[in-house]
Amino acid sequence: MPQFDPSSFASQLFWFGLIFALLYFAVVKPTLPKLGKVIDARDAQVASDLDRAEAAKGQADAVRTAYDESIKTAQAAAQAEVAAAKDAAAKAADGQLKALAAQLDADADAAAVRLDAARTAARSSLETTVADLTGDAVARLTGIEVTPDDVAAALRTA
Repeated sequence: MPQFDPSSFASQLFWFGLIFALLYFAVVKPTLPKLGKVIDARDAQVASDLDRAEAAKGQADAVRTAYDESIKTAQAAAQAEVAAAKDAAAKAADGQLKALAAQLDADADAAAVRLDAARTAARSSLETTVADLTGDAVARLTGIEVTPDDVAAALRTA
């Protein structure tokens, strides 16, 4: 193989150096600045994107904070309305309970009056019935006729 012949090493090294220098100055030198510009543009774009993302995050945080505050305000207002409704319902129920209690007291008083009247009527009826039955019993047992008025008078004194 001719490339491994030591007598041609010097010419091979010369042509290798010349080709390398040509390729370096023809390919790498023109593309290296372009590549640097692309890298710089990419770095600038990434930095810009990060800045915009940070600004958007700040805006989102501000919106979230405003949202949380509005939710808290709405919840506080709703709780106040619920408390007011509970108070109104409790007052209405208390008023109805008082009215019902007054009605029940009036009904109880009327029932007590009717009961007293019924007791009085039952007692007078009972006294009449007892006087009649006692008079009949005395008449049957002893043969003495006793008037119901006499029996009633005797029961009242006893």
